[in-house]
Amino acid sequence: MMRIAGESDLAVSEVARQPVLYPQQPYEEAVAAEVWRMLRRRKLLIAASTLAGVLLAALYVVVRSPRYEATARIEVSPAGTNSLGLDERRLPAPADSAIQLQSAVAILRSSTIARGVMKQLRMSEKKDFAGRWVQPAGSAEEDLPPEIREHLLTRFSKALKVEIVPKTDIVSVQFRAKDPELAAAVVNSTVSTYTERNFRSSYDSATQVSIWLMRQMEDLRLKANQAQEKLAELQKTRGLIGGDETDNIVTEKLKGLDEQLTELESDRIIREARYRIAASGNPELIATTVPEPTLQVLRTQQAQLRVDYARLSAKFGNGYPKLTELGNQLTQVEADINRELKNLTLRYKNEYEAAQDAEKMLRARFEEQKLKVYELNQSTAQYAILKREVETTQDLYQTLQLKLRQAGIVAGLASANITVVETGEAPAEPVDPKPGLDLLLGLGTGLGVGLLSALGLEALDSTLRTSEEAERITGLPVLACVPQIPASHLGIEATRIAPREHDLALPLITWSRPHSSAAEAYRSLRTALLLGPARERPKIVVVTSALAGEGKTRTAVNCATVLAQQGRKVLLVDADLRKPALHEIFAIPQDPGLTAAHCEIDRETALAVPIDAIDNLWVLPSGTTPDYPAEMLASQGMANLIDHWRAQYDHVVIDTPPVSQFTDAVVVAAMADATILLARAGTTGGKELLRARDVLQRANASVTGVVLNGTDVRQIKAHGFRFYASARS
Repeated sequence: MMRIAGESDLAVSEVARQPVLYPQQPYEEAVAAEVWRMLRRRKLLIAASTLAGVLLAALYVVVRSPRYEATARIEVSPAGTNSLGLDERRLPAPADSAIQLQSAVAILRSSTIARGVMKQLRMSEKKDFAGRWVQPAGSAEEDLPPEIREHLLTRFSKALKVEIVPKTDIVSVQFRAKDPELAAAVVNSTVSTYTERNFRSSYDSATQVSIWLMRQMEDLRLKANQAQEKLAELQKTRGLIGGDETDNIVTEKLKGLDEQLTELESDRIIREARYRIAASGNPELIATTVPEPTLQVLRTQQAQLRVDYARLSAKFGNGYPKLTELGNQLTQVEADINRELKNLTLRYKNEYEAAQDAEKMLRARFEEQKLKVYELNQSTAQYAILKREVETTQDLYQTLQLKLRQAGIVAGLASANITVVETGEAPAEPVDPKPGLDLLLGLGTGLGVGLLSALGLEALDSTLRTSEEAERITGLPVLACVPQIPASHLGIEATRIAPREHDLALPLITWSRPHSSAAEAYRSLRTALLLGPARERPKIVVVTSALAGEGKTRTAVNCATVLAQQGRKVLLVDADLRKPALHEIFAIPQDPGLTAAHCEIDRETALAVPIDAIDNLWVLPSGTTPDYPAEMLASQGMANLIDHWRAQYDHVVIDTPPVSQFTDAVVVAAMADATILLARAGTTGGKELLRARDVLQRANASVTGVVLNGTDVRQIKAHGFRFYASARS
């Protein structure tokens, strides 16, 4: 094999500073890609569920006996009259029509109609309908045991479907049966039974009403004769003449007195108001409410004199002779005003008292006339009562006589509001099962159940799938995403590594398939480790995992290989003393190894086995398994051995046991420069990985990042990936 020439530290640093980026997808495309990956992961579950749905639908199609459905339609018009013809007012109100349709549906579904149809068609004797409750020929419906009748009624009700055709007065009646002729006979019999019942119910009701009407009419005729005789006797004894008891002189005179009394009362109120105002002595109020010319003239003079007096007083003072004259004139005018007020008060008082006396006299006459009217009303009231009783009885008798003749005919017309729109015919094809539709429904149901189950399992699955999940849970950068390595790529050409010529499948993908995506992932891991200045690059690198079987040994081998391919002197140490594997991978002796080097550091160089096919790579196997591996790895001898490796090699990659099972990796990681934590996509749980990180960090181990094994290449490209510098950079 050609050896890869080493590059300078500066070149490596320049390469390391260039992060390798995968193209990022838009959010919608990333979600779609994630859904597609979920479907691919659960494809077996979805396929099995879909197949089960199709098989169940096919089984249903094969096992299910054909069912034929016949349909009949009737139109239920609003009833013609109310109360069986006793009222001619029509009732086609929308609310009443809706209620009538609902009533028709309820009656068609009733057990009364069902019993009538089953009795008419002798359905209890038909095996296709009755099933295991079939009765022998000639069995009477009413003689069947109650439990059998209930079973047959339940079966009939399940097969019968009655519904209102939307936005119409049409009711659809449907029945399913194994026999198409029976289905048609049932719907036609149901419609005819309902129509006959409706007509019979109306006719019976009309007959009962007619009998009741005849009895009432006879009573009314007797009452009318008796009322007529009492009316004639009252006219004779009271001396009432004419047919109108309200037309008489006494009543008219009382009305006239009432009108006069109302006028006098209004006049008295007006005059009393004038008198009260005049008695108040307020000239201004009297002038505004009861205008008098004399009083207005005097008040005008008074106002003018006051103005002149005030003007002269302000101009010449109180000693001016003209002021005395004006004062005398003002006093005279005020005296005239007071005298006029007294005269008005006296006059209004006389007018008020006169109006009051006239009202009293007329009210007395009104009361006398009212007494006469009361006396007359005693006779006219009896007359009016008897007269109305006679008229009412006669009118009611004539109306009932007319309605009695019309009741039977109108009730019969009212019951004939059902029209058969479509009769039931024997269907040519079954409605159940329908192979094409049933298989399609089975396919859709199975697919839907499969998708829902896949989503549920995906929601319950807490294992890591992507690098984003690993970073979000641990808070550590993902150093590399190693794709799933097919079995055909595991060291098919690796026989040249070992001295012996035999077929040995080695997990050396970086050597056997240097141009594969897995090899590129391990080179990316190398780049992430070597980021930063040369003096800060880690020399002692520990590779561990949370659980067993996550690919830590393979990662350690390939990490050491790519470091050696860069021209660096690399030592690969098998510190997994519980389950060592490096001696099998490289086909070298297990002993002597690490345990021997631990005891004799001077022999360590001789114990490390160089790999001929990979330049610059030495492998130190585990050696004999000690009684206490953890104590050996935590000893001062192991610390001295690590210090020795620092001086002898550029990089030392140590393979350790899982953190969750043993403490070996923890004690070694505490002495290392960097620790790589392994996880497997779809296998490692987030809690386990987080617990492993916490254990390492509590031991002061420098956890550089996470390597995610077993990922899907398409998943890496969909989510995107970038390499992070270690904690030291």
